[in-house]
Amino acid sequence: MGRYEAMVVFVPGGLPSEKLEVRVTDRKKNFLRAEILRILEPSPHRLPPPCPYYDQCGGCQYQHLNYATELIWKERQVLEQLSRVARLPESIILPIIPSPEPYGYRNRISVHADEGRVGFHQAGTRNIVDIERCLLASEEVNQQLTALRRSKPQTGHYSLRAANIPISAFFQSNHYLIDRLQRLIVEAAQECSGIMVEGYAGGGFFTGALASQFSKVIAIEEDTRALRDATQLQLTQVEWVNGRVEDYFEAALHKLSSPPDLILVDPPRTGLGRTISEAIAQSQARRIVYVSCDPSTMARDAGFLKIGYRLASLQPIDMFPRTAQIETVSVWEVKEKIS
Repeated sequence: MGRYEAMVVFVPGGLPSEKLEVRVTDRKKNFLRAEILRILEPSPHRLPPPCPYYDQCGGCQYQHLNYATELIWKERQVLEQLSRVARLPESIILPIIPSPEPYGYRNRISVHADEGRVGFHQAGTRNIVDIERCLLASEEVNQQLTALRRSKPQTGHYSLRAANIPISAFFQSNHYLIDRLQRLIVEAAQECSGIMVEGYAGGGFFTGALASQFSKVIAIEEDTRALRDATQLQLTQVEWVNGRVEDYFEAALHKLSSPPDLILVDPPRTGLGRTISEAIAQSQARRIVYVSCDPSTMARDAGFLKIGYRLASLQPIDMFPRTAQIETVSVWEVKEKIS
């Protein structure tokens, strides 16, 4: 972001402290969008992007930035959102956990095929960028991409996954950090043993790791494919609920004779929203664990949660290196009982 004659100018691909020659591509009332024509004075943190498709493909945003600086920016972004939107103190934000490798980490990718092209959408369009190899994907997934291209696929959407990844609609994609993320949730749930209510349970990734320490678990998931994978875990103390969290969450809380020990939620990028956030804030559950993949919606929801809960810790974890996505795990402790 830069400024020109008091107007904010958004320049994708630019880095702080750089001097750029740009061309305005879009004029709005309060801001401009521009594209880079020349880099006159590059940032010391700038790198040549290793991917030949980087300037066209919309999958990555940070390949032109060294990884150490990317981590600093992501940590600052979480801090800024929490301070500015939720007005919560900075001290509870822990240092970001890096990915052991910034490339080759994805155990699944989704590609599109049309008119002989197989790849990802071009940034800001529905055009398909023909991709022979994705640097974010593991070798096994890239081998599947090669096989798909050779098969001359029909027009459509294709999910390519490592052999150990279930077919469910959602599963954590960074194979270097899957175990670390799961351990974070297990650690956050320590000392909780009564009833757990889980929203957005997916294929049971967290449910399976936690269920044995609870007397009862109510796990809500809308996607039937994910729920099919989850039920195969054969967790006898888990009541699986197939439906939208928005429709079933409050009912699950109301039918309990006492507040649950733990509420665990892992929503999509849209976050929890006001209704669910307020229901949680009033729940009197002993502890809340909120897994988020979008700091802005997490911060918005935190503004509602803080009415009934104290934010004990917030841990960023870089599940998606070289992209703008940021995963966080926040732990909330109940305040004094609401009358």
